[in-house]
Amino acid sequence: MNAATVSPGSRTTIIGAGIIGVVIARQLQKRGHCVTLIDRNEPAEGCSRGNAGILAAYGVAPLSLPGILKKVPGMLLDPMGPLSIRRQHLFNMVPWLWRFWRASEAGSVERIAAALETLLESTVSGYKALTRNTAAESLIKDSPVLCVYENQYAYEKDQLVWRVRERHGVRWNLLKNSELRDMEPALAERYQFAAALENCGFTLNPQRLAQVLFKEFIRDGGQFLRSDVRDIAMENGKPAYLHTSACRHSIQKLVIACGAWSGQLAQRLQEPVPLQQERGYHVTLCDFEGRGPRYPIMSPSQKVIATPMEMGLRIAGMVEFGGFLPPDYRRSTILRSHLTGLFPGIQGGNIMQWMGHRPSLPDSLPVIGRSSRHASVFYAFGHQHVGLTAAPMTGKVIADLLSGDRPSIDLSPFRIDRF
Repeated sequence: MNAATVSPGSRTTIIGAGIIGVVIARQLQKRGHCVTLIDRNEPAEGCSRGNAGILAAYGVAPLSLPGILKKVPGMLLDPMGPLSIRRQHLFNMVPWLWRFWRASEAGSVERIAAALETLLESTVSGYKALTRNTAAESLIKDSPVLCVYENQYAYEKDQLVWRVRERHGVRWNLLKNSELRDMEPALAERYQFAAALENCGFTLNPQRLAQVLFKEFIRDGGQFLRSDVRDIAMENGKPAYLHTSACRHSIQKLVIACGAWSGQLAQRLQEPVPLQQERGYHVTLCDFEGRGPRYPIMSPSQKVIATPMEMGLRIAGMVEFGGFLPPDYRRSTILRSHLTGLFPGIQGGNIMQWMGHRPSLPDSLPVIGRSSRHASVFYAFGHQHVGLTAAPMTGKVIADLLSGDRPSIDLSPFRIDRF
C-alpha cells in the first residue's frame, strides 16, 4: 500500500508529541493518513526540548560495553562524576542492571551496534529531507563532532568504543596539537588530541526544530489534542478508545511514542518492558563574554557534550536514575564547572537549567514496530540518548508499517517482546 491507496478514512492516533511522535505524524500525513497527536504538554516540552542537539550518526556503541559495571562504583563515588542513582530508587534498578550487564557480552554488543547503525547512519540526510522548504531548514547544520582528549594516550585507552564504531561504519579524522587548536581555538589548551567524527551534524535549537515540524503538520490538516492519556480501553480484546483527561478518544490505529511514559501504556496492553526513566540534565549559557566553540565538543572523560545553539552554549550530560523523583540541580552546577573547564575563555553569562526523563532500556535499543499482541498498535519509544538522531528513520519505518509497505531496515532487534 502507498500514499495513493491509503484509505482517506485511515485514522492514526499518536501518543507523544516529542520529536519522535511529530516526525512519525509528518511521515504518515505525507502518505495520506489522517493523524491525531495527543500529549499532556505542548509539543516538544520533554527531551525534545532539552537534548544536546547532536545528529549523532556515531552513536552505534551501546552504553553496556564490556567491563562497564566495574567502572560504576567509581562513577558513583566521584562527586563530579557522570553517574548517580538516587538511594530511594536503587532497589528498583536491580533487574534493569542485570539485563544491562547481560547486554555487555561481546556478541550482544555487536548485535546492538549493527541494529543502531541502520537506525542512525542516515540522520543528517533524513533531517534535510524532512525540513526542506520549511522554516526548520536553517536549523540543521552539517558539522563534525570533536571528541576531545588531553593526549593521544587517553584516546588509545578508549579504544574499545572506537573499535565498535569503526566496525559499524563510523569514520573520523585525528587532530593533534596545532591542528586541533586551529579548528577549535576556544578549547582549553590542555586538550591536545581529538577525533573529528564525520557524517554528523547538529541543530541550532532542538525544541524549535520539533515545533516547526509540528506547525507544518497542523497546517496540512493534522489534529492535536492536549490531554493526559489515563487508560487504553478494550472492546472484544482489542484497543478501542483512550480515556483522556479531556474526552474519550476512539482509535483505529495507535502509535505509542511518549518516551519515558510509554512503559505504563505498554504494561496496560500486557507487553511489559524494563523501561527506566534515566534523568538527563543540561545547562545553557547565554549572554556570555568570550569565545565559544564553533563545533559540538564531546568530552569522554566527563561524559558531556557542548553544542553552540541559537539561544546560547548548551552543555548536556549526566546520567541519574531516580524515576520520577524531583530534580537534583546540583548536577547543573557540575555541568557548569565542566563548561568552564572546556572553554576557559568564557566569562559571565546567564544560565538556564533543565532536567528531563530519557526513556532507557537496558540493551540501548529502542522499541520500534508492531505490537506482538494487537495488530492495530505500534511502538516507537525507548531511544535513550539517540532520540533526536533516530527520529527520521523511526518515523519512516513506522509509516512503512502503517501503510502496508516493507520497512527499509530489519526491525527484529527492536521488537517489544525481546526481553
